[in-house]
Amino acid sequence: MEVGLRRSGTRVRGGQASAGNEKGKPAMKVPLIKPDLPTLDEIADSFREILENGRVTNFGKYVTAFEAEAGAYLGASAVTVSSGTVGLVFALQAVGLGKGHKVVVPSFTFMATAQAILYAAGVPLFAEVGEDLTLCPSDLLALLERHDDVAGVVATHAYGLPCQVDEIQRIVDEYALRRSRPVFVIYDAAHGFGSAVNGRRVGGFGNAEVFSLSVTKMLVSVEGGMVSSRSPEVMERIRRMRNYGIQADYDSHWPGMNGKMSEFHAIIGLHNLRRLHELIATRQRKARYLLDRIRKGTTFETLPWPEGVVHTFKDFTVLVPEEKIRFRDDVIAFARDRGVETRAYFYPPVHEQRLFQPYADRGLAWTEKVARRVITLPFYTTITEAEMDYVVETLRLAQERWG
Repeated sequence: MEVGLRRSGTRVRGGQASAGNEKGKPAMKVPLIKPDLPTLDEIADSFREILENGRVTNFGKYVTAFEAEAGAYLGASAVTVSSGTVGLVFALQAVGLGKGHKVVVPSFTFMATAQAILYAAGVPLFAEVGEDLTLCPSDLLALLERHDDVAGVVATHAYGLPCQVDEIQRIVDEYALRRSRPVFVIYDAAHGFGSAVNGRRVGGFGNAEVFSLSVTKMLVSVEGGMVSSRSPEVMERIRRMRNYGIQADYDSHWPGMNGKMSEFHAIIGLHNLRRLHELIATRQRKARYLLDRIRKGTTFETLPWPEGVVHTFKDFTVLVPEEKIRFRDDVIAFARDRGVETRAYFYPPVHEQRLFQPYADRGLAWTEKVARRVITLPFYTTITEAEMDYVVETLRLAQERWG
C-alpha cells in the first residue's frame, strides 16, 4: 500500500513530551540535524597514519578504497570530488553541455542545482514538481514539447525520495529519438545515497548521479561529493576534471579545477559507508514512528513514501495545511521559541531567487504554493522518541494557537 499525502484531524498529545514553559526556557532543545560521525578512537589510527606519512591528498589509499567500496554499493563506478556542487558542474561538462544549452531543472530544489548549470555555461529551464516534490513528468513532457533545443535534464531526489526515474527516462528517450540526437539525464542525488526504487539503488540512473557528502547528508565525509555513472567515458572525464583536466605530465585535455577529496574526508566517508545499512534501517524505523505521530496528532500534511522505495529522509518535511498557509512562518517562530529548530526547505523556490529571475519565463503555480507551506523538522539517525514526541507536541500546540 502506498503511503500518500495525508492529513488527520485527530488531536492527541505527543507521547510523554512536555509542553514546556512557553514563557521561559524551552523544556527541550531539538536541533535540525546531528551528523553521523565516528568517534576519535575509531579513526585515530588512520588519521595518525596520514599525518605521519604526509600523503594527505592526490588520490591516496583511502580515497581509492572509498571509491571502490562506494561503487560496489551503488552498482556503478564512483569518483570522489570536493563537493556535490563541483560534481554537478563536472557531470554537466562531461556529458557535453555546451554554452547556452537549455537544461530542464525543477525550481523546487537547493540553489546549488541551478548554480551548477550556470557554472557549466548552461541555461536553466524551470519545471514544476509533483505531489512528491520531485520533478513532475507531465510538466517535463510539456516543456519538451515547447522547446526543440533542450540539451538535458537535471532532476533532484528531494529529501532522499527518488524521482520517477523510469518515467523521466522514457520521456527523455522519446524526445531524443524524435530529434535524432542524445539528450542527457543527470540526477542531483545530494540527499539520496542509500535510496532505492524496487531494489535498484540510486547511483545508476541516467547518465550520471551526483551525491553530496557534507554533514547534513545521509553518507557523511564532513565535506565532499561523489559522482556515479555506468558510463566509462563520463567517469574518465571527471577523474581528469577534478585534477585541472590533466591527462598526463601537466598537459590539460579537459576543463577542470582542483576538485579532489582529501584522505581525511575519505577516512570518515569509509567509516560511515561501512555502517550505512544500519544507519538507513534506523532512519526508516524512526521516520515511520514520526510519520505516525504527526498523522495521529496534528493536521500537518506528510509527503508520499511509495511502497518499495528506500527513503533516506535526509530532510523530514511536512506541509502546513493549505488553508493555514499564512501561518507557516508563525509555526517556525513558535517552534524556535520552544527549542525546536526548523527550516523552510526549499523556500524561496529557485525561479523566485534574484539571480535566477531572468530565467523564469513562466509562473510555477504548484511550486510557488508548496514552497510557502513546507516546514522541515528535526530528524537525524540518533533522534530519540522523546525528541520526536516533543516536535509533534510543538506542532500540535502551534495548530491550536493558529488553527
